[in-house]
Amino acid sequence: MFLKYCKRCLNVSTRPNIIFSEDGLCPPCKNYIPESQIDWDKRKEQLEKIIAFAKENNHSGYDCVVGVSGGKDSTRQALFIKEHLGLKPLLVSMNYPPEQMSQNGADNLSNLIQLGFDCINISCSPVIWRNSMRHAFLKFGNWAKATELALFASVPRLAIAYQIPLIWWGENAAAVLGDLAVMGKDLSDGNRLKYSNTLQGGNLDWLLEHDLERSQLLQYIYPSDEEMERAQIRIVFMDYFMREFSHFASSNYSAVRGLFIRESNPIKNPDYFGTSMLDEDFINVNMFIRYLKFGFNRTTDLVNEEIRYGRMTRDEGIDLVTKYDGNYDPEIVEKFCEYIKIGKSEFWNNVDKHVNYELFEKIDMGKYIPKFKVGVGL
Repeated sequence: MFLKYCKRCLNVSTRPNIIFSEDGLCPPCKNYIPESQIDWDKRKEQLEKIIAFAKENNHSGYDCVVGVSGGKDSTRQALFIKEHLGLKPLLVSMNYPPEQMSQNGADNLSNLIQLGFDCINISCSPVIWRNSMRHAFLKFGNWAKATELALFASVPRLAIAYQIPLIWWGENAAAVLGDLAVMGKDLSDGNRLKYSNTLQGGNLDWLLEHDLERSQLLQYIYPSDEEMERAQIRIVFMDYFMREFSHFASSNYSAVRGLFIRESNPIKNPDYFGTSMLDEDFINVNMFIRYLKFGFNRTTDLVNEEIRYGRMTRDEGIDLVTKYDGNYDPEIVEKFCEYIKIGKSEFWNNVDKHVNYELFEKIDMGKYIPKFKVGVGL
């Protein structure tokens, strides 16, 4: 596998569903437009049509549905929809089981509701949830492949049930990360969301191989394209219509409105802001395995955005990624193993199966060194 870096940021060619341009730029950098050059009047016209669509199709008393975790992005977008767009949203949260949800996650969801929103909380069977995570980890080295099916499917399923055809989603992974599989008609169109790298169109066949019945996985089933079309479901990416919908800006906005954040510790968690993925901690395990598969972790994602906004140079980004991208918290690994009921040696033996040895060399159990140099590649 050949790894090369974007000439402007530190996005990598190994990211799933990404295609670099002939001049060496990743899609987010190639399509990036400074906010001062955006035609906000034109986007306002688009936004007004979306608002009109929401109000014309209000059959339940709610204008739209918003999937939330209570984190920085969902807090900011829920308030923007209510206070700036004048819409009445119905929030929906797919809750993690108690053993997985962090205290920050519980506190932040409560804070969001206290800001004045109606919210429906959905919980899957903890037994099915844990078993699905275990199967996903063992088969793909990605435990979130199972849970994200439920997290993402819960929003359109509820929208169809409540006859609310407008769904707001936070960021466009094509525009921000480079996952071109979700790219719709334009950067505001989110109706191809289920074709992201993790969701893969909502295919459940791999879960049904493990003594699970389809009737046990109803909350994991993403509506078909035909169901979405029949219900006239429209998914719109919020970041297209908001000024600087970035990690930095959303964190600041939400923190002063009650968001509980973690103490930043990039030696154990590559989220050096301490404001992302606050609702559970096992994601740190998944991000580390992603690093071993593709050569990038959470620090890379944060740095790329900072470089595009001009708050960081590429060289400064290289320094941060070199220091932090390969870090993980051993205590979280132990808790994860206890949760899905596997031993520590079984955990690392399975990780070894998913490591990209063109990019990394194993030196001991749980210890790998990159063969590439950040910013240069292979």
